[in-house]
Amino acid sequence: MFISFIVPVYNTEKYIAQCLDSLLTQDISKNEYEIICVNDGSTDGSLDVLHGYEKNYNNVHIITQPNSGVCVARNTGIKAATGDYIWFIDADDLIAENCLNALKNSFADKAYDRIVIGNYSFTDNSELNTEKMEKNTAWRDSVVWLNILKRQFLIDNNLMFYPGLVFGEDALYMFEIFLNKPNTFEYELLLYYHRIVIGSASNSKSDTFKVSRVNSTLQEAKIVKKYYEQENCPYPTETANRLMIFLWGGLDAVAQMPKKQAKNYLKDLKACGLYPYKTPADCTVTKSCQLNRNDFVGKAFDYVYTHMHRPWGFHCMRILRKKIK
Repeated sequence: MFISFIVPVYNTEKYIAQCLDSLLTQDISKNEYEIICVNDGSTDGSLDVLHGYEKNYNNVHIITQPNSGVCVARNTGIKAATGDYIWFIDADDLIAENCLNALKNSFADKAYDRIVIGNYSFTDNSELNTEKMEKNTAWRDSVVWLNILKRQFLIDNNLMFYPGLVFGEDALYMFEIFLNKPNTFEYELLLYYHRIVIGSASNSKSDTFKVSRVNSTLQEAKIVKKYYEQENCPYPTETANRLMIFLWGGLDAVAQMPKKQAKNYLKDLKACGLYPYKTPADCTVTKSCQLNRNDFVGKAFDYVYTHMHRPWGFHCMRILRKKIK
């Protein structure tokens, strides 16, 4: 088995058929790859669509579980996979047709642990025309779907997703892969088609998701802090940068919360030594990715943003966020 596609599915009835069609329109035998769809407690018609594909294609397999989140769904897929490589696919995205033969010929007999590709991005319901899509190869270290990963490498290093995380889980997972020094092949052909869906989990504006998002981001900061503070941290700059990116992202969200709610988060961060926090000497990040401005306001925002782990910086951000939307 060359490759296992792992597709977490939660209420994507509208898109899952198009996703599966792209995975099935390939130029190698269907005996050489499998599609593992993990139905994560969908309440729409997603499961009915999946059953239709499972009935017609022997390499489509469905696992149904109670709604547990994308991290648990991906872990379920990893445990079930039998392919030499694993490629995580989001259920509303697609891949290039007839791309597997070229991939297989390029690295199937090599000792690569990680193969990096690029992607096109398109908005929901827009024309699937690569000439009009945004091209991207910069997200390789932040999203799992731009990385095709050796299954044995994941197993040998016990690389699983942290259950319960709803935001930033890809970045944390790719960081832990990086720490395990994978033998990487820079393929970087644009083989992935990423759909930007307004109202999706990553774009949700609901209060419930905002709370889950800040909880996830601060949990990720706590995890990376342990890596950074361990004796002889192997990658101090990369680890310090990732730690602060998670911490600032969480604190920025906290700064926009009501004062009483924010106070509870700060109390928790104080208990684990993350607020106030001494600026890591190894950190080289000086800009946020929140405000794309190079004027005085943009520079002031970046400065305050990268000092939010200090009380004065956090309180300044609370003021700035009321003025800048």
